[in-house]
Amino acid sequence: MKINIEEIEVKIKFIEEKKLKAIIGLDFGDFAVKGFRVMESPHTNDCGLKLWLTPPSYPDKGGKYHPIFFVPEKNLWKLLEKRIWEEYQKQNDEHYKKKFDLKDET
Repeated sequence: MKINIEEIEVKIKFIEEKKLKAIIGLDFGDFAVKGFRVMESPHTNDCGLKLWLTPPSYPDKGGKYHPIFFVPEKNLWKLLEKRIWEEYQKQNDEHYKKKFDLKDET
């Protein structure tokens, strides 16, 4: 099954805790994957943000985390990540406009 990355719906819930900034869900038509986390990072990502994105995962008995969602093709993951960051920035701007009751300048 081929998926057009531009057709993936990115749903973001802003959290605003210490390091956790948002939880993201992706809708792929009839399928959805929830639990991507946006965390603060000391390093800048490819989009210029000091944030990193981690897919949903689960811990084993030893405390090691294993991914639930995995994209084996690195270039495809980069495209998906870029799509998520673009939508994150757009929705983050809207989130803060609403939070602080800001109006667009015209």
